[in-house]
Amino acid sequence: MRKVLVILVALALLIGTQIVVANAAVDTRRQRFGGPGDDVARGIFVDSNYIYIVGRTRSTFSGTSDLFLWIFNRADNSFRCRVAVDIVDIGGTGADDYGQAVVAYTSGSVTHVYVIGHTYYGANPSNFLVVKFGTNCNVLGAAVYDIDGADLPFGLTISPDGLYLYIAGYSSNAAHLLKVKTSDLNIEWARSFRIAGGGDSANSITISGNKLYVTGRTFANDLFVARFDANTGYFDGPNAYKVFSTPTPPPQFKEGRDIVVAGGKVYVAGIHQLPTGNQEFLFMRLDPNTLNLELAKTFGTSGVEDIFSLSMVGGLAYAVGYTSHFGSQDVVLFAVNPSTGELSHAFVLGDGATSQGAYDSASTGTCLIYTGATNGWDLSYRVLDLDDVNAATIGFLPPPPVSPYSNPVTPTSISFTLTTPLFTPGIPIPNYDAFYSWFCPDALVVSTTTTSTVLTTSTLSTTVTSVVGSTTTVYDVRTTTITQTSVTTATSSTTTTLTQTATTTRTDTTTLTHSTTYSTTYSTTTTLLTTLTHSTTTTLSTTTTSTQYFAEPVTTYVLPALLAVIAALLGASLVVGRGRRTYPGKREPIW
Repeated sequence: MRKVLVILVALALLIGTQIVVANAAVDTRRQRFGGPGDDVARGIFVDSNYIYIVGRTRSTFSGTSDLFLWIFNRADNSFRCRVAVDIVDIGGTGADDYGQAVVAYTSGSVTHVYVIGHTYYGANPSNFLVVKFGTNCNVLGAAVYDIDGADLPFGLTISPDGLYLYIAGYSSNAAHLLKVKTSDLNIEWARSFRIAGGGDSANSITISGNKLYVTGRTFANDLFVARFDANTGYFDGPNAYKVFSTPTPPPQFKEGRDIVVAGGKVYVAGIHQLPTGNQEFLFMRLDPNTLNLELAKTFGTSGVEDIFSLSMVGGLAYAVGYTSHFGSQDVVLFAVNPSTGELSHAFVLGDGATSQGAYDSASTGTCLIYTGATNGWDLSYRVLDLDDVNAATIGFLPPPPVSPYSNPVTPTSISFTLTTPLFTPGIPIPNYDAFYSWFCPDALVVSTTTTSTVLTTSTLSTTVTSVVGSTTTVYDVRTTTITQTSVTTATSSTTTTLTQTATTTRTDTTTLTHSTTYSTTYSTTTTLLTTLTHSTTTTLSTTTTSTQYFAEPVTTYVLPALLAVIAALLGASLVVGRGRRTYPGKREPIW
């Protein structure tokens, strides 16, 4: 008994240690960071070493919003460095600066980080801002450009050789497309383009080969997809654009938010407004050569969905944003099978009371890492029941007549002074802060309970009644009749593994009649009756399956249960031991 107790105690301590480690691992997969002011993350990029996150902060006490960059170590999610950037004039007055997107490129052992955003410094604000960093958050260069009136860059990608940045965004008179050298941040070329009008906006850009794919919204609030030559910045052919419109009235807002090229297809995540005014997630697949639409599906709940980013993870397309389905604003993740357009699963991240949203995401190949802002903590995943998601195939009208163009523009370089104000937030600080979170589909714990009932009943009933005989009726007063009847019944039953029962009943009747007749009248009747009944009832394979998904490692849920079981075993062992031996003078334990 003493050995058993020692083993149980040791095992309990071991499991307890594992619980601490497992919970710590779960907690570090989600980081909240910020300071006393509001901090909002807008862009994320992940490479083999680091997680890079950019946005804007009001925690530097500069009196304005400043662009920030945070870098975390990917291996253990530990903090590496942070920096805030403020663009000021000659007098030292700062302007509001915002970080929008980030990419990093490694050549040899050197990694450079590139951040785009906008600043309200200079004439005709807002203006395009680009900053180059090292992996210690040290500033290596910066540039400010006035492209065409008020400028808001949204999309960013980098060439495969790391020599150029490609930026897509919105300007006062048209959408814009830029090619910027990574060496000195000078502009190689700049294009102002329109699909349908002056209010067009380019929201996302990606590169595949020497082609640039862009999605966004036209001034008429229709979604567009366009393809450009990466060398020249002009449309890649006469039909290198598509506009997707739905019936009106009422006007239905449609916008492409993110674009990805993967597996020889183009995928777009966006939003679609219903006639009722509600807003849903829109998923599209297109042919990269013709931009012809191959698939378009919408997914929505009773609330409002707003989607900002799309990433390919483990063969699924993950769209992130926020939803109001559960009342408060929560992060939402939709996982779509890109081949069929069917929804695989959906999760929300929240606490049921505060507000949070995801604004960008990145893929490690097997995991999704996304970033955004929250004013609540701790947050936990919750399954969004697929029965609560309305999925529909959407149809579009023939494309409206448009007159697209892509023209060269000459941005104006603006002189400025860059400062890095004191930026010492904590992790976490209890107010409206930035955050990032991992989501790994391969680590999903799937608990499936299957109840299967197989019942096969086959009833074969054959009844044969055969009466063949002659009845002689004698009409005479002096008739004597002696009747003898013999009845024989035989029943046989056969049962197989299919529960098939065959029952046969045979009845033999023998009648012996002795009669004495003096006056006889003969009447003969022959009756033959055969009845065959075959009845088969089959109920096969009634299966009820209940499945639960958890977005955290199984140790989070199983280990506490194991600890409880061990505690129970320990208590039982003590009770058994007490029953076997009695030590004089030993006090009984109080349970």
